[in-house]
Amino acid sequence: MRTSARRLTAVLIAGLLASGVTACDNLPDIDPSNLPDISLSPRPSDTSEPAPVVTETEESEPAPVVTETEESTPSPEPEQPEEEGDVLWWPWVLLALVVLTIIIALAVKNGARSKWDSRLRKARAEFSWFEDSLIPQILSKPSAAEAQSLWQAGRPRVLDIDQELHELSADAPTDERTSLAGSGLAVLRSLTASLDEDTSTAVATDADALRARRVAVDEARAEARRWLAAAQR
Repeated sequence: MRTSARRLTAVLIAGLLASGVTACDNLPDIDPSNLPDISLSPRPSDTSEPAPVVTETEESEPAPVVTETEESTPSPEPEQPEEEGDVLWWPWVLLALVVLTIIIALAVKNGARSKWDSRLRKARAEFSWFEDSLIPQILSKPSAAEAQSLWQAGRPRVLDIDQELHELSADAPTDERTSLAGSGLAVLRSLTASLDEDTSTAVATDADALRARRVAVDEARAEARRWLAAAQR
């Protein structure tokens, strides 16, 4: 069976060759001048530079992979050093506050002194009226009853002077002023007591007793005048 197949194949090949030769005999005559010019492109010269060959070592390195922990961690910021030309300002502010406090304290103290001195001048003026005006009027009365009546009319005003000198001695801003107001209060009370004794009608007295009372009033008035001179500012 294999031999028959080989024979059949040989017969087919022979037929094909015979038909090919017959077809070639039937081809028309071709003029070589009418054939198109076919030229080959020149080959590149051997002097041209060869294309670079990329080796494994020249391949670009892969980009580093940033993990989640690296992204969330902030980069530390370095502390900026203080410049050498910076000036500390807080000592100057502290000094200014201290100076301001001293100025305010002095202003308050001076204000208190001025107010106290003004009150003392008014008290002195009232005291001067008592010694220089009221007492001479009382002593000039012809009778003890008239003198006592005038003294009782003016006594409330004298008590106001007593109260003011007492407050001034307690509120004095300096020891000197305390002493001045205190001595004035003592002189005023001594003068008031002597005048009470001189105008008293409770007990009948003789001429010597009356003269002794008047001497006590005169001495108290002399002390009052000395205080008034010292208190004059």
